Amino acid sequence: METSKDLFKDLEIAEKLFLDGSIKNAQKKVRDVYNKTKKIKKIPNKLRHKLNAAINQSKYFDEISSFATNPKRDELITNVKNLIDKPLSDPRKHARAIHNIQGQWQLLDTSSKSASKSQWLNFNELTNKAWESCKEYFEEMKEIKINNARERHKIIEEINNYVMENQKKWPSSKVLVLYLKKMYEKWQSFAPVLDKDLNNLKTLYFASRKPINDAITKQEKINKENKELLILKVNEINDDDNKICIDKFNELKNQWQKIGNAGRKYDNALWSKFNKSADRFFIEKKQAIAAEIEIVNVCIKDLQEDKKTFKEIEKDLKELQNLKHTKEFKEIQSLIQAKKVEGLKKIKKEKILNYKNIYNVLIDKDLKGSARNFFEEDIDFSYKNKESNLEELISCCVRLEILANLDSLKKHQAKRDSIQLELLQNKFNKNINSLDDIDSVISNFIKNFSANDANNEHKTLWKRMEKCFEELI
Repeated sequence: METSKDLFKDLEIAEKLFLDGSIKNAQKKVRDVYNKTKKIKKIPNKLRHKLNAAINQSKYFDEISSFATNPKRDELITNVKNLIDKPLSDPRKHARAIHNIQGQWQLLDTSSKSASKSQWLNFNELTNKAWESCKEYFEEMKEIKINNARERHKIIEEINNYVMENQKKWPSSKVLVLYLKKMYEKWQSFAPVLDKDLNNLKTLYFASRKPINDAITKQEKINKENKELLILKVNEINDDDNKICIDKFNELKNQWQKIGNAGRKYDNALWSKFNKSADRFFIEKKQAIAAEIEIVNVCIKDLQEDKKTFKEIEKDLKELQNLKHTKEFKEIQSLIQAKKVEGLKKIKKEKILNYKNIYNVLIDKDLKGSARNFFEEDIDFSYKNKESNLEELISCCVRLEILANLDSLKKHQAKRDSIQLELLQNKFNKNINSLDDIDSVISNFIKNFSANDANNEHKTLWKRMEKCFEELI
């Protein structure tokens, strides 16, 4: 028999449940305490005051609940009256409408204070009247309910057979839980049943499940004891070498993973306790991680302020061993990638500028030093040319437009078609001397150019080629 001290603690739990918003559970706890106090001859004043306060609080929430839900119940009663006054032409739809209203009423009862007796009697009388206009459908529903009862009897029989087949050697608790879940879903699929069958079916159903639930409880108890034993073993680890301690803990961790569930009430708490017992082994590692995080933060700052290149930072990071899963490591990796992209964009921009400058170098020898060394021999060759080969320059321009997938002028369409055919043939013949890359085309342009007869047409061709540089580099 519980003492007044135990009941006082139960009321404190109820008080916390009220504060957490778990009103139904709190009210149940208060009712349990109230019923237990009836068995006590003399209730201490402190407990009586505490209980009265809890009862008043419970009533307060009931009043709030009624205030919120009664208008909705009145609305549902009005909806039933409307169905009585104007029945739906389709009896099936009419019955579904009544069933829907009943479902909403039941939902209000489960989520708040139950309806008063007078409200329920009024609602029940009205729904019975509403059903009269769809007796045919009601009979059909009756057949469905009878059939559902038959199917539920089959499910009970199936569970009983499962128990008979497995009771000598039960599967793991995980398998049993999944089996019960599957059978429950199957059970729910055959609803509703007639009121007269409901209680008997529920009794038989829960009786058939009981041996399985008992087996689950027994296994969970054993699992709980085994996990508690592993926690004790973790506490006993006391080697001087921290690495040995961690290895021993990991071995126990592997054993833990092979043990089944200890029950919803205990499993997570046991897992937390198991890991906390090993925290002392990882202090050294945590300190090492903290030190490396400081190094990474310095690297992030150096990279952001361009004090070091991303290659230097990558070299520094190779020395770090414990950071792969930290947010700091992910941050610096993202920063390094951004710097790489930024560097590639810079290289591309400089390369495009160098290519564009080639035409100026061809016109003015004094600018030769600013051209890419790659084209130095071609530029010298160009300086010796007495005149340009305009047709070849046009071919170079059109060829580059094809490679860049840019349109050519209509007047050069015939030349474009010819070059495209040539490129296709070279592809199949694997001709290594073909002009099918940007540098070889530019080289050919330079070798066929002469500053002696350069004019606007030459310059326009080069401008068209500059657009290709943007696409190809």
